Amino acid sequence: MKNLFEKLLSYYNISQEEYEKMQTTDIDNLPNYNVFSNIVDACDFIKEAIKKQKKILIYGDYDCDGIMSTSIMKNVFKKVNYDVGFYIPSREEDGYGLNIKNIDLFNKLGYKIIITVDNGITLVNEIDYASKLGIDVIVLDHHMIQEKMPNAKFIIHPSLSTIGEYNISAGEVCFYFSWAFLGYIDKYLITLASISTISDMMPLKSYNRLLVKLGIKYLNEYKYDSIYDLIDKKYEIISEDNFGLEIAPKINSIGRMINDNTRFNIVKYFTSNDDLNKKRLVWINHNNCLRKVKIKEISDGIEIDNNKSSIVITINKNEGLAGLIANHLLNKYNQPVVVFSTTNENELLKGSARSKPGFNIVDSFDNLKHLIIQYGGHDCAGGLTINRNNLNEFSRLFEEYAKNHSFLELEKGKIEILLSELNISDYNIYRSFGPFGEGFEKPTFTLKDFNVSSFYESKDGKHLFSSPTSTSKIVYFNYNKKIKNRKKVDLIGELTRNTFKNQIYIQFLVKEFCEKN
Repeated sequence: MKNLFEKLLSYYNISQEEYEKMQTTDIDNLPNYNVFSNIVDACDFIKEAIKKQKKILIYGDYDCDGIMSTSIMKNVFKKVNYDVGFYIPSREEDGYGLNIKNIDLFNKLGYKIIITVDNGITLVNEIDYASKLGIDVIVLDHHMIQEKMPNAKFIIHPSLSTIGEYNISAGEVCFYFSWAFLGYIDKYLITLASISTISDMMPLKSYNRLLVKLGIKYLNEYKYDSIYDLIDKKYEIISEDNFGLEIAPKINSIGRMINDNTRFNIVKYFTSNDDLNKKRLVWINHNNCLRKVKIKEISDGIEIDNNKSSIVITINKNEGLAGLIANHLLNKYNQPVVVFSTTNENELLKGSARSKPGFNIVDSFDNLKHLIIQYGGHDCAGGLTINRNNLNEFSRLFEEYAKNHSFLELEKGKIEILLSELNISDYNIYRSFGPFGEGFEKPTFTLKDFNVSSFYESKDGKHLFSSPTSTSKIVYFNYNKKIKNRKKVDLIGELTRNTFKNQIYIQFLVKEFCEKN
């Protein structure tokens, strides 16, 4: 029988040679910034502007990628002792991307250069307007290029580069800019970019994988306060799970919960080392807790029609939470979801949609575009704006589309693991295939013919535990009571590592079980 290493190679369909290439953390294997054809010219232009003391502003976005991008660029100018402004738009007041209202404001404030990060590639009219006012706009973006591109001074974009076939986050674009501008690689900025790569679900392959590996390595090595302090439980080894499950959601919570100017503190948190950062950390954690409470409060109050094949609901304001609520309802009811929120313009509703393979969000919007003012997105997530008067008709046609486009039941492969492989050595082999993420997901393991009698219950009767050895555990949280009626089952789950009282345990976390005939 194959050992765990061989099973993992087979699961990911890679050779040992490919595996060995994946192990590198050699920074020299990153693509050079010169893959972006006009990046050096853009840097020279900005350096000349600095000599002339021109006012420069960084215009970001309210999600984690946009905040990381803005923080990277703000740090770049800080390193050359040049003070620049920055702006994180309000999701509700400003919407996505640079707009005319804010261009007028920046013009009055005397800004001559605006650098858009994580937005800009679709802003043709806005950038033309800025140019007429004598403001040069430099675009650092990664979103899909449209048929007509903006007439910006410079555009730095992965599609206008030779970096490779995989898209990169805006934070990663900004990291390459920092490298070109400063003339060296800054490890803290790589770490910020790696967070944005995880949060924006970029494919964890090739240069993206290496960037994330480097970010994880540097955070473990240097314990950067601004990032490390966002992790609640300090595990011995920080992994991509900490990036995706703890750090990124906390950063995102600010853009979702805060619409006044205190939202700028999230960038200050990643660009300052002053005493106020302790207060900013408390503020971030507080808003993240509020986000969780608000989502539960709203979600618990939603009534769903179980006779329908889709969910279309409206919530009052809370535009920043609409996507999270949609995702919550999708996972709970396994139906395509659109959550609309009311806006300051009473006749308009803004919506966030979530789906799974089999129901393409953009295709559904194409089918209903006569009712939609604007929309965008990809297969399983999207956003749209409609007139409130069209809500009932939209709901009816969306339901019809859902009835004819059911989710596909995708059977994921599983790796059979033995009880004897629940040890630190085999766990380290498993982790050596990481980081795991988009396009390179964690493997699912199956523990076959497990004796149910080996389990014992927690004191409250909600969980099951088993200890095959002194250093391994099988944990089944909130277990399905049906398992008690079986003698043997196949357990399906994932591997984790836990430390308790200085003892390392390898855990098999049970997600579900298959009954044996």
